[in-house]
Amino acid sequence: MSTATNASRPQGLRDVLEGSRVVVCCGSGGVGKTTTASVIALEAARAGRRTVVVTIDPARRLADALGLESLSNTPTRVDIGPEGSAGEMHALMLDTKSTFDGLVRRYSADSDQAERILANRFYENISSALSGTQEYMASEKLYELAEEGDWDLVVVDTPPTRHALDFIDAPQRLATFLDHRLYKVLMTPTRGIVRAVNVAAQTVVRSLSKVVGGEVVADAIAFFQAFEGMEEGFKQRAAAVDALL
Repeated sequence: MSTATNASRPQGLRDVLEGSRVVVCCGSGGVGKTTTASVIALEAARAGRRTVVVTIDPARRLADALGLESLSNTPTRVDIGPEGSAGEMHALMLDTKSTFDGLVRRYSADSDQAERILANRFYENISSALSGTQEYMASEKLYELAEEGDWDLVVVDTPPTRHALDFIDAPQRLATFLDHRLYKVLMTPTRGIVRAVNVAAQTVVRSLSKVVGGEVVADAIAFFQAFEGMEEGFKQRAAAVDALL
């Protein structure tokens, strides 16, 4: 009877996770992504690693799967079983607006810049309601946990497939937008109602104003200009998350 060598031995879950820093669980609805994400984080914790599982699905399935009443935007410690386990497991549920507000306060040059952004009406809308904001903030939360947090493993529980792919693509889309000519036009210091400095910019702004209203466009321009100096940090973090994924 032969004995299996290490090279031929089938890999178990702990073997697969051994060198992993980030695991993203994707799939269609109802296939068990949340349960899988919970088990992965639990097994890694029981193997001695400090793990955190984060859900970017607005449904409360992760809290239910872990037997918790609720989860917040900050890690909550989870009981991993028998005493003596060397690792730890924590869990959190992405809060898009809280994450965005935290980024603004953290990366603004000073409190005045932060307050200008937070008080802007366009920001108030996009920080909680704009399609895509959740995915961008999920990538920022992943950066915070993987690059700045003291975690050995970050497990991400995603929404159903289409939204999961949006999350994976979000860092590259953000970097592309920040390099786009329209963004650079909106960032240009301006005067007048249309707040533009050249004919091309005026044409763009006036066209947008006819569709959504001049007040909305003015708020949007004020918002982007208030972000001056922060965009490079967003690009760098987006690139770091893109590399992680």
